[in-house]
Amino acid sequence: MRQLILFTALALISTGCATTHLIQQYKNPDTGYFESNKLFIIGLEGDFQLREQFEKSLVRSFEKENVRAVKSIDFFEDSFTKKKKTIEELNKIETTLLNAEFDAVLLTKVTGTEKRYYTSSMVHQFMTSNQTFEDYYYGNQYKYLREKGKKEDYTVYMVETSLYCICPDKERELLWRGEIELTDTKNNQKNINNYIKTLFKHLKENDLLVIHQ
Repeated sequence: MRQLILFTALALISTGCATTHLIQQYKNPDTGYFESNKLFIIGLEGDFQLREQFEKSLVRSFEKENVRAVKSIDFFEDSFTKKKKTIEELNKIETTLLNAEFDAVLLTKVTGTEKRYYTSSMVHQFMTSNQTFEDYYYGNQYKYLREKGKKEDYTVYMVETSLYCICPDKERELLWRGEIELTDTKNNQKNINNYIKTLFKHLKENDLLVIHQ
């Protein structure tokens, strides 16, 4: 039993700081099943290279699910996300997208960042209710040793994704919005892949866009 508890605690420690998961979501109650014929993808990111990498990875993933998707970088000029748009300009953009046979827009942005610290000793304390001296000391020695050395931390990003319908008879109707908590792995492509995996999981659960044929 003691070995099982220790193993469980260590498993949580090793994965708890590398998770990507949905924090909250909203689905329009009037939206049932939605399948896009042509999806427009926008990454609101000031770093052009990162935005291109993100949009390209997302398009590739949707195409694997038989969903036609296009990067905003391929459709508009580089300055598209850098300049603030008026309502009139957005209406013109929507008309342009409708004329190009798009029926949905997926927009993603980072809404915040947060610095967090490893808490392996705390996990172990709460996991074990009947601790021996050895259990308690083993679970807390890391905290003592860490305080003497370099502080270990990691960064968490809050990523918000919104799916809009731009159907002719509807005015940019929100179909779904979700906030995903993404732990920085110091590798942009891995971060993007983790985000996409979580996003697709919840789009599928909500019967939105992603289908298998």
